[in-house]
Amino acid sequence: YCSCSTLRGVLRMSNTLEGFSSSASSFNADMDFAFWLHVWISVALFLSVVAPMFYFAWKYRADKVKNEDVGTLTHHTTLELAWTIIPIIAVMVFFYYGNTTMQMFRTMPTVTDDTVVVKVEGSKWKWKYEYPANSSGYVHKIGGVYKKPVMDENGKVIEEGTMGISALYVPVDTDVILEMTAPVNDVIHSYYIPAFRMKEDVVPGRTTKQWFNVSKVGEYDVECAEYCGTDHSYMYSKVVVMEKADYEKWFESDKEDTPKGNFPKDGAALYAQNGCASCHSIDTDAVLVGPSLKGIGAKYDTKYLSDAITNPDQDVPEGFYPGIMPAFNLPAEDLATLVKYMETGK
Repeated sequence: YCSCSTLRGVLRMSNTLEGFSSSASSFNADMDFAFWLHVWISVALFLSVVAPMFYFAWKYRADKVKNEDVGTLTHHTTLELAWTIIPIIAVMVFFYYGNTTMQMFRTMPTVTDDTVVVKVEGSKWKWKYEYPANSSGYVHKIGGVYKKPVMDENGKVIEEGTMGISALYVPVDTDVILEMTAPVNDVIHSYYIPAFRMKEDVVPGRTTKQWFNVSKVGEYDVECAEYCGTDHSYMYSKVVVMEKADYEKWFESDKEDTPKGNFPKDGAALYAQNGCASCHSIDTDAVLVGPSLKGIGAKYDTKYLSDAITNPDQDVPEGFYPGIMPAFNLPAEDLATLVKYMETGK
């Protein structure tokens, strides 16, 4: 690290002015230091070139200087060495701090009994969190539902959507590892927590990892930092950092005691989590984007309904068009539960 206390003081002042918290997560201070170091070196280099340029342009402007012949300028060794060596040093400093900081958050911590590992799934336009089973075998699954807020002609929200309902619950001062992916039929998202200086792409069919360790209890915003379609700006969630005792109490609770946004693994939840309700009514004859599913169990067998979910273009109902409904690659257990719900409403 730079031993110049003055420089560090300027960098800390910059963080304060920008409203940054240098201690929210384990690598905030290093990330911010690298960022502001880049900024101030760039400002110094910019001014060292632009300020003299304006000065000489003013000093030797046409109405103040007579035209006269000057000798041919060949070189200026000192100046040429300066504008070569100084930028090289600046780039080396950039690389050192940038690489050091990158390695810090790219190196996963050792998994211990205290480490919290959470599976994160990003899909249009929602985040879903799945925790390991607690001591009673219950698995917390949070989020996975998307409903766009309804606004009037003046932009006032008249019906709340699901934006920000889902939340990642973690204990303070604990290593948290996120294992992130997206469904194969979805698009790339990017899990971004500004307060932690943490961002990682979430890629369909692949698993990416990121980690953090937060030292302050509180709520922190989560955004999608990769444009992912029409409702990209609504893909919003939160990280709720809790005291360790509070987190342990929450983690060991059953579904009746879990926070808002936590959905049990049943047919109704799967129907909501996968966005089925956006296109299909199940308790009325109303036709939305797709046909109504009311009474569908009496019309079609289980295999047909399963195929309609996994390969919807194979047999498109009359009056509708192929390509509208995406194929869903659900785990076998989830698929069976969802089909049963469609057949029986339970």
